[in-house]
Amino acid sequence: MSKKETWKPKTKSFKARVHRIKQDMGKIKEDQRCIRDEQRDIRERLEDVRRQCDEVRLESEAIAKQSAFNRIRLVVMFQIIKAREDGDFDKAALLCRFLNSVSNRRNK
Repeated sequence: MSKKETWKPKTKSFKARVHRIKQDMGKIKEDQRCIRDEQRDIRERLEDVRRQCDEVRLESEAIAKQSAFNRIRLVVMFQIIKAREDGDFDKAALLCRFLNSVSNRRNK
């Protein structure tokens, strides 16, 4: 056997391996691109979820404030009713003015 005969199969084998490696690198490159795209999509969705969470938190705070305000108004209204039942019309008038002023401030 001459050197050329022994060298030729190794060259073919080497070229085949290089070709396979290049194909694998191409597949890896495509997979990495897909991963980057998915990561970008996930980041965008996560940002949307965070934004929606902030909106819900703000709405919840507004609802809680409104609920507290309504409870205060109800307490004052019951006090007005109680004062009228007791015949304390001065106290009832004072509470009515207070209720009006609080409601007017809240509406502004």
